[in-house]
Amino acid sequence: MFSKFARVAGLCGALLVVSSPAAPGATPKEIDRALKAGTDALKSGYNQKGGAGFGSANLANHGVGPTCLTGLALLEAGTPIDDPAVKTITARVRDAAYTQNQTYQVALCLMYLDRLGDAADVPVIQMLAARLIVGQTAGGGWTYQTCGGVSAETATWLKNNLQPNQLVAGANGKPPKLHPDVEKYGQALVADRTQGGATVGFGDDNSNTQFAIIAIWMSRKHGAPVEDTLDRIEKRFMGSQDPRTGNWSYSGGMPGPAGVGGMPGSPSMYCAGLLGMATGLARREDRRLKSEAPAPKPEAPAKPDKPTDPFYNPPAGKDPPKKPARAAPDARDLVVQLAFAGLGLTMGDQIQKGQGLLTGSGAHGTGDLYFLWSLERVGVVYGMDKIGKIDWYDIGSTAIVRSQGADGTWTVGGSYGTEVNTAFAVLFLCRSNLARDLSNKVQKDPTSTEMKAGTGPAATDLLPNRPTTPVSAAVPVVNLPNPTGDEGVALASKLLKASGSDWAKLLAESRDAKGTVHTRALAVTAAHADGDRKAAAREALAERLCRMAPATLRTMLKASEVELRRAAALACAMKDDKEHIPDLIELITDADDSVVRAAKAGLKSLSGKDFGPASGAPAAQKAAAATAWREWYAKEKK
Repeated sequence: MFSKFARVAGLCGALLVVSSPAAPGATPKEIDRALKAGTDALKSGYNQKGGAGFGSANLANHGVGPTCLTGLALLEAGTPIDDPAVKTITARVRDAAYTQNQTYQVALCLMYLDRLGDAADVPVIQMLAARLIVGQTAGGGWTYQTCGGVSAETATWLKNNLQPNQLVAGANGKPPKLHPDVEKYGQALVADRTQGGATVGFGDDNSNTQFAIIAIWMSRKHGAPVEDTLDRIEKRFMGSQDPRTGNWSYSGGMPGPAGVGGMPGSPSMYCAGLLGMATGLARREDRRLKSEAPAPKPEAPAKPDKPTDPFYNPPAGKDPPKKPARAAPDARDLVVQLAFAGLGLTMGDQIQKGQGLLTGSGAHGTGDLYFLWSLERVGVVYGMDKIGKIDWYDIGSTAIVRSQGADGTWTVGGSYGTEVNTAFAVLFLCRSNLARDLSNKVQKDPTSTEMKAGTGPAATDLLPNRPTTPVSAAVPVVNLPNPTGDEGVALASKLLKASGSDWAKLLAESRDAKGTVHTRALAVTAAHADGDRKAAAREALAERLCRMAPATLRTMLKASEVELRRAAALACAMKDDKEHIPDLIELITDADDSVVRAAKAGLKSLSGKDFGPASGAPAAQKAAAATAWREWYAKEKK
């Protein structure tokens, strides 16, 4: 395994230098060299015996997800599909796809198979889309799980039945028909989801959601029935934008100020919202083209028998095609305009404060490679060379090239692990365009591009109430009371006061190191942090607890600390261990609503059922839900 943070301290100075607008940008030759070294490093992990990759899959315990990202990066960088590393990745993804139920994994498997372009994979793509469709919450987003765990029996049935010979290709460029067994499987997923009551969206977030958005859009051309899903995506981002900042929060799709405590979401959340809105603009373009389709031409009059006929006028040259009229902007355009204005101002704030766009902060979408790939996708989909008068590719590629390690990998710029960071960097440098049909439609939309780019009215006029201090710079200094000298509390205080790369390093160390002190530190940090830092600390704690033995997890489920109980419940779901179902049922009556929601999410993931309770339910409803869960489990055990 490569070290994640060995060179962070030495790189920070270089990153600050390249953040200056006056600093020279990376040249095309430097970018090409960085791409070559990066792709060679990615291939090396799959050319070794066993093809196990880097062994550092750490994008929220996403298993095959990092492998998919590596495959996407290699293909976008021009690696042929018969390259040994790509063949190893393809075999692994195809085999793993049948059993995946976590949103990141499902979405990335679909994205990789779409990019691979083999028609034989279409039924599997449709199957993965079915899981994403059923996993969408009532709020139009996604959480970590799409459906319950996939049994060995179901996976075997899918492998045996999803053969391309039953797939009927669409005529005249239309999508293929849905595979009959995918249709049956999708119906079964819906039945499992709705059994026991109406579906209630829990804990969705715009990070899982932005990956699902791309995969859902890709599945559209493969015949997946996603129009209702896309309707809910558009509704989510239309209704939850913060009017002060133009941004969206990390968690949930409810309207109002984005983020916890009124703080804006991270810069990546601008990109998540813009990707969601891009699907709305593209479908609007579909409707426009359909409405403007020319009527059938009448039969042409017969030509004269003799070209010397004095009344014969040879046809003149064809008129050039008319450009589509510039449509009046609608509510979608205003949402997009505000988002681009806020994103440009936020990027400018970071640069002016010497932070640049890549600081290694690891704050889940603030100054990390996760943010840069999110930014790259938005820039490519909308066809923007500049956002807020900032050449996003020039400054981003320069920061990436300058921070590459001697072995061709990237260890700075996020706490996602070497493989994931390196794949993000390569994808950015490639200007990867995974959803080409989406970008084509968005860029052909005749509505004013000024509305999309925010270059009409001044961004500051569009967002007059925007907070002047960006969230990435607003790091609170917290001194926790620690009269007993508790080592975990001391470490939590250090985490809460950390900034930039120190935060990323300390968070990763506490997530990965041995010892109960680090578990306590993460729990205390999660309890006192706000916004994206709270989300990052909670995620790190859940990842840490995933490594615990069942007996240890049961202890954590009964801990006095709310954050420990919550994280332990999520860890049970992430481990996909059904032995923990009785433990999670007991948490349904917990006094803290966040623990109840986590327990319910875990039970839904492990069982595919939903017996409640609703969020914020009183004690009596919690007790009734726990009884329903126990009765169901008793029947299952027979």
